[in-house]
Amino acid sequence: MIGYARREFQLMLLRRMADLRPDLVEDAYPRLGATRWEYLDAHTRWQRMLRSRTAPQGLQLLRAVLGPADSARLISVGDAEVTAHLWHFGGLWPELSWEAITGHEGFVLRGQLVRTGTFVGHERLVADAAHELTTPIEPWRSVIGDVLAAHPDARQVDPQTAAHWLVETGDADYRFVHGLLQTVTPN
Repeated sequence: MIGYARREFQLMLLRRMADLRPDLVEDAYPRLGATRWEYLDAHTRWQRMLRSRTAPQGLQLLRAVLGPADSARLISVGDAEVTAHLWHFGGLWPELSWEAITGHEGFVLRGQLVRTGTFVGHERLVADAAHELTTPIEPWRSVIGDVLAAHPDARQVDPQTAAHWLVETGDADYRFVHGLLQTVTPN
């Protein structure tokens, strides 16, 4: 984990985004001051840490890499309580943060980019929802919460691909990687 921090974490996120938007990824890693090799190495190092028997796991791994969460709060999901942890990055997406939803003993249930100041899994403040409705839905600027706020009847679909997510509306399909909108396909 030495030398792995928020910059490298953003580089790691880019690898799965290249599945759908290689053009945007090729423009992005230089903006973090990285070479192509550094961008690919960040993903390789992350995968090694995830599979290591000696590296911390779950929330402890995120804390080792990203430092303490910038904020955390308990949320209710049905009868269970989970914790939402947020880390703000700056860098490529200054208005977004990484959110990790953790369960018992720091097990990470889900991790994704979210709009800074909002948490997935609980009711949003009215002001946040109103802001999201007035923001244009654009690839690499919008997150799942933005699309759901603009399309309350949307259907979320797990495409069974790591880090990918799909939101279907009557008008379009919205494809996400790590919670960030990648493509919009009109129906």
